[in-house]
Amino acid sequence: PSRDPSVAHTNTLTAVASTVHFTPRTAPCAGFRFRRPVREGCVYAPAAMAMRASMMLALATTPSFVQGGAVTVRVDANPTGSGSAEATTPVVESFTTLAAARQHIIAATVDGRLDTTDSNVCVKIGPGRYNEALQLDHPALSGVTWEGVPAEDGNLPIISGGVEVPVSLFEPWAEHKEIVVASLSGIGASDLGGMISGDAVAECQHDKVGLTLNGESMVVARWPNIDLDDPNTPDGWQWTHARVGDDDAIHYGFKSMNNVSDPDAARLLRWSEESNPWIHIYAEWDWADAYALVTNISEDADGYVNLEYDGAPACKPYARWMGVNLLCELDAPGEYYIDELTETLYLYPPTPLDASNDVVMLGYQPGAVVNITAAVENTTLANLDVREGRHAGIQVTGAKGVVIENVTVHEHGTNGIVVTNATNAVVRGNAVYEVGCSGIRATAGVTATLDKGGMLIEGNDVSRHARWKRTYQPGIFWGGVNNTFRNNNISVAPHNCMLGGGDFGDEFGGVETVFEGNTMADCTFETTDSGGFYTCGQGGYAFVNRGNVLRNNTFLRVKNTAGLGVQIASNQAIYFDDQMSDWLVTGNTFVECQVGTFTGGGRRNLITNNTYRNCGTVHYLNNQGMNWDNSTVYPQCDVVAPPGYDQGETVCSTGAATWMATEGPAAAEWAAKWPEMININSDFPGEPAHSSLSGNTYCGSLDGESYMLGCPDGMDKTCEYEAATWQFAISGNTYTEECP
Repeated sequence: PSRDPSVAHTNTLTAVASTVHFTPRTAPCAGFRFRRPVREGCVYAPAAMAMRASMMLALATTPSFVQGGAVTVRVDANPTGSGSAEATTPVVESFTTLAAARQHIIAATVDGRLDTTDSNVCVKIGPGRYNEALQLDHPALSGVTWEGVPAEDGNLPIISGGVEVPVSLFEPWAEHKEIVVASLSGIGASDLGGMISGDAVAECQHDKVGLTLNGESMVVARWPNIDLDDPNTPDGWQWTHARVGDDDAIHYGFKSMNNVSDPDAARLLRWSEESNPWIHIYAEWDWADAYALVTNISEDADGYVNLEYDGAPACKPYARWMGVNLLCELDAPGEYYIDELTETLYLYPPTPLDASNDVVMLGYQPGAVVNITAAVENTTLANLDVREGRHAGIQVTGAKGVVIENVTVHEHGTNGIVVTNATNAVVRGNAVYEVGCSGIRATAGVTATLDKGGMLIEGNDVSRHARWKRTYQPGIFWGGVNNTFRNNNISVAPHNCMLGGGDFGDEFGGVETVFEGNTMADCTFETTDSGGFYTCGQGGYAFVNRGNVLRNNTFLRVKNTAGLGVQIASNQAIYFDDQMSDWLVTGNTFVECQVGTFTGGGRRNLITNNTYRNCGTVHYLNNQGMNWDNSTVYPQCDVVAPPGYDQGETVCSTGAATWMATEGPAAAEWAAKWPEMININSDFPGEPAHSSLSGNTYCGSLDGESYMLGCPDGMDKTCEYEAATWQFAISGNTYTEECP
């Protein structure tokens, strides 16, 4: 996506062509604003602003993989309060770590040598690798810019949460000539984490130390192996299927293969000798996966291998699953296994290890590799490569005015960039890939109070996320009030490309949020009953996420390609589930999507002036609030309370809407903006009322299907008749058989 250099940046710096203009507020470093090209050097205030001290940390040029301790950090600092032009003359300080530079800024501020509240403080980080976490957690670090200086080859400085495993420690494994083994004892990695279970929807389920080779993630030993030649799955993941009886019994286990007829059954029996065997399974639904400990493996009288587990939902017939964390399945290049008890690493490298060129790193750092707390405001990260953390890459919690720009974030166990309750944050021009769970998570603003978040999430490239937990770990997670998500590219998502708002957003919800110019490609390829862009109205949130806009976005190939398990259902590019309401969807383009747009009940959803090319169904509509989901609307429920699942809250959507507009902390503002909420109980409750499908164009077909409208009772004309009885208007949609 284009990055317009004329756009002002958080009211601190406006760049037009090559001219930099400073506003009265302190200006951050110049040279990091736009991903390409990267400009060099800090820009200082003119003499008229000499009272603003300037600080710059710079690192000497070094080879790409030199450890941080071998790199010199130079700090250019000036005493405060001199009041003369000479105050801009730098004073040199040198450090060998980022932590030391951080501590210097804090100490200089505490003892009065530096006033960061009235200073332009720029930390220049030169080429090299820094195997240390960066903690920005002191008020003295407010207003500081941490800017990397690319090497001559263009590589960004690396901030790594990893611990290096020297190649010299590896020896051939006697049981397999292609596999090497190394002791992890004594290298500074005493806590290796481990496999964990968790909620199949809400939790990431990751606490295991990962492994990279030359900056690329290896995968935990598994079966079936990854097959990158499989054209149906963009990331090559493979699954097998469970055999479970069709009775109503609850099965925390399943039959697998027959040891007489299937040669692969014997390998499962070997798993009983493993010290810590696990499975990864879509047990109950094809939109929710989980990890589970294998508790028993046995062979029955008919020769079938039976497997029992703990930690995942009960297993349905034909559920997809794989075995993981299995030393005996370490049989493919790119796999590894860590024995936490003996502190031993086993690796099957893609090519033989070369001590002079290869770098093996444990993804070790718990928490975040870069952590910014609420104590810090208006800080900036730019031109950096943040990698190899056990959990998140960058975590921002409660901090205001944070800018994250042109940062590459990858090879992390959980999330790439997490910006939580971060008012006026800017996350722009970053590349996030190969992370275990979500790519970017961004929330700010509170639904009940209508406090604005003011976030801008723009121009980010997110791909190949959800590499550990496959579902409900989107490329971008969103929530809050008055935020903008613009010109982001999200691709290769086994489940959602974008997810948030509604009951996922909790207190942040999703109000007056704009999504524009984003591209979402190859979403939902491994799941069913899923959405490329998904939001859900459960928990009483259906009618209180108001004023949201999806415009001028592009959706490409949103459909299942990797196969089914326990259910058959559609995937849709935009999925407003469980009566989610009050969205404007306009000017979007849908290409080769199974279903373009989907409204699961809901009110005041306007689907207008969109283009659907070679999609199976343009729009799917149901009236679930009038039947199986009517317990969430008046008169079947009448509790007036905040939305939510906790005590004092309600899952009654009409009651939550009434509370928000009559009793909530910002009731007057809610009522002024959306007066229809006050009398919602008498305005077709439960029906998809005041919604419309109008002015859209569609052409072509997908797999021989081409429908304008789908509904529970049929397609097209049947649905048009039903829609009219539900107060849902349809007009001005046009079809051509061939797409131009």
